[in-house]
Amino acid sequence: MEAQKRKEREPCPRQKANFLSYIIFAWTIPIFFKGYKKELNTDDLYQPLREHKSDGLGNRLCEAWENEQKQARLKNRKPKLLRAGFRVFGWEIALLGLVLLTLEMLFKVSQPFFLGKLVAYYSRQSGDLTEAYLYAGAVVLCSAINVLFIHPYMLSQLHLGMKLRVAACSMIYRKSLRLSKTALGDTTAGQVVNLLSNDVGRLDLAVLFVHYLWIGPLETLVVTYLMYREIGYSAVYGVLFLLLFIPLQAYLGKKTSELRLRTALRTDERVRLMNEIIQGIQVIKMYTWEKPFAALVAMARK
Repeated sequence: MEAQKRKEREPCPRQKANFLSYIIFAWTIPIFFKGYKKELNTDDLYQPLREHKSDGLGNRLCEAWENEQKQARLKNRKPKLLRAGFRVFGWEIALLGLVLLTLEMLFKVSQPFFLGKLVAYYSRQSGDLTEAYLYAGAVVLCSAINVLFIHPYMLSQLHLGMKLRVAACSMIYRKSLRLSKTALGDTTAGQVVNLLSNDVGRLDLAVLFVHYLWIGPLETLVVTYLMYREIGYSAVYGVLFLLLFIPLQAYLGKKTSELRLRTALRTDERVRLMNEIIQGIQVIKMYTWEKPFAALVAMARK
């Protein structure tokens, strides 16, 4: 009974943390105190958050995917997993996008504006001193608010990416259990392992950068207008010069995706080969085929 109690982990402090504690990471302070008193080990790990449970996330995504398949059949189109993902996590993605839009457009863009006003005050060598204090306070306030909210925002984005990844992994696992004998002949274990270990990890990065696809153009227009007011058409020419690199970046991104697909296919083949070797290791040891198969593995890795 005592061993069972020891195995039961404490609930994560973030589960009941209020908004202020989440913003300033006050819920992590007990972890630092515990680490100061003794060396942390695996017994000090907390329970996972309820929102991170794979069964709940998998159920929601599977239900959304089934609805997407039904609508696709009715509308005679191909079902898309992206639509199902947006139905489950769309509101969270939109809310985090709104936070990033506020930070980028309201504080990051306005900070150089206030800094310019502060420099202009000193260049005039005249004016109300209160005006300088206000501009200086606005510069400091913009930096403080950006620092205060950007780290909780990044943590929330990483949490959302992890939830997407966990839901996709749960969906892949459930699908692998329902595969028929015919489908198992077309799908190798290497493909499933590669999906779970490599491909789903791209969801974390996608969530981090997806909002910049629509915030970037808006911010470019605002910054270009502000620079145009200060230096005229030279600002427009400078921004156009930077935009000329977008086709090159698109070309490099396309080439990178092609190479990534080739890498994924090679990885599937390598994992399949290793799986077959492990399954037939007794025969390989009996006939002393270690060196030929080691050469095959080395060739696949190369």
